[in-house]
Amino acid sequence: MVVAGGCGGTTSGTKVDAQTLLAEAKATVDASRSAHFVLTSHGFSGGAISITGGEGDLARPDEIEGSFTVALSGFTVDIKVVSEGGVFEVLLPFQVKYRRTNPANYGLDDPAQLLDPVHGLSRLLIVGTGARLTGQERIAGELLDEVTATVPGASIPVLPDANPSAPVTLVAAIDPKSHEVRQMTLTGPFLSATNESTFVVTLTNYGEAVHISLPPT
Repeated sequence: MVVAGGCGGTTSGTKVDAQTLLAEAKATVDASRSAHFVLTSHGFSGGAISITGGEGDLARPDEIEGSFTVALSGFTVDIKVVSEGGVFEVLLPFQVKYRRTNPANYGLDDPAQLLDPVHGLSRLLIVGTGARLTGQERIAGELLDEVTATVPGASIPVLPDANPSAPVTLVAAIDPKSHEVRQMTLTGPFLSATNESTFVVTLTNYGEAVHISLPPT
């Protein structure tokens, strides 16, 4: 549900500028040692190899453990992934051991970068233009301030981008009290240079103790 808002956020009772809220949200993400993510998408239009969903845990400085849904030549498969220190391993369906590989083989950059303050999701909060508060949204019972901005396609981390020169619309749902980014919705030419698709990243469980290590290959 989206509730119309004015020129500032109102959830906390104090109006706030959109740019200020985005900056505070970036600082909160960058200060967190971990987070749980859920990735969904819609508007999928095909392609050789494309990521369409995922879920897992992220930990600093460069660790991830979870799974991704990958579309490959008309089929979708779920792969388990673990990445630490730049080493990326996957467990494919019907296999019993992880193997080291290049994440580009599955249509993405190393997803362990998602929490990186320079190259990750939080960077999108400060590189956009035209940031404006566009109302409030309730997600999982939380009433969140919604900020919409336009970000450079080349700045999008991890996800595929068929046309990086084209801008991407970012809608960030932020808790005005904790400044936690609860959801980031990105719409642009990710899977096709001519058709837009949307990825939604939901972030929860900030700062929880997460222990990730590479499994034996």
